[in-house]
Amino acid sequence: MKFVLTGAKRVADSRPMYAQVVVTDDCNLTCSYCDEYAPGAPVVPLETLKARIDKLDELGVLVYDFLGGETLLHPRIAELVAHAKSKRGGSNLATIITNGFLLTKKNIADLNSSGLDFMQVSVDTLRPTEWSDKSLKSVLPKLTLLAETAKFQVEIQSVLNEENLNNYDEFRATLKDLPFAFGFSIMHGKGGKIAIQGERYLGLLEKYGVFEGVNFYGEHLKEMLKGDFSRPWKCLAGFKFLYVTSAGAIQWCAQQRGVSRDLMTATPERLKANDAHKSCEAGCALGCVRMISHTLGEPLKTCGASLKLAIGMSSPKKREPAAGISSTEFIS
Repeated sequence: MKFVLTGAKRVADSRPMYAQVVVTDDCNLTCSYCDEYAPGAPVVPLETLKARIDKLDELGVLVYDFLGGETLLHPRIAELVAHAKSKRGGSNLATIITNGFLLTKKNIADLNSSGLDFMQVSVDTLRPTEWSDKSLKSVLPKLTLLAETAKFQVEIQSVLNEENLNNYDEFRATLKDLPFAFGFSIMHGKGGKIAIQGERYLGLLEKYGVFEGVNFYGEHLKEMLKGDFSRPWKCLAGFKFLYVTSAGAIQWCAQQRGVSRDLMTATPERLKANDAHKSCEAGCALGCVRMISHTLGEPLKTCGASLKLAIGMSSPKKREPAAGISSTEFIS
């Protein structure tokens, strides 16, 4: 609740709320649809990352997403999470986005101790394909381990497109006994533009929503899946939402790379200049950017979901360990 009350200030003030922080561009996988990794890239030194967190905290950031590449390739990621959680009396939020392949009992225990709030595990298909290595068959033992030991909330996220559209129901049924939230992002192309359309996608959107409790732009998505990009909205990237590259630059988002500024010289006044409509808004399918933009741009419509998230986080244990499902069963 302290987070919600503090976050409410961001509706009216001129400070950023949310930052995605790249800890390495390296990745252990080579999914064909992804252009946000560079195999063999170094990890960013911990002290450098801590300094960036200090700066983001000074600017006013309350929510941190740590990502890559593959986030768990950073050997000191738990220390970085703990540093972020040390700010503002621990009332801010920290999330890790990972493909889950590198999860172990040790690093889950370390992340439990760090105060991590959320982990988003990217799983796209039932079995490996040429399009995606992130298959349920490959990562199911890791998901079972999470269900048994994680004290943070876990969300399973899939990139929805033609490769997994027809078996998404089976995918969800296979994981029905795991105590996780589920959602999907919409396949995007260059610049973040939506790359899929059609009634079959609309059917899944109607059935499942985007993310449980966070369907802020569902109507926009329905229209975009029909090819209609006319509904106006205001992107708050570079202002309320910051994307920090491995080099320490602020971009509007992972896909808009033409606008770049040094984080360490950023000021609220300079960030405020990005409080403007952007030419890339029409057809944008980047859920992370839109979530923040709609949350802060349409607070009356989204306050219920924000409170639901806060109440879920404030439970004595964010998610009770489950018995899980056997990694050898691989059935619904």
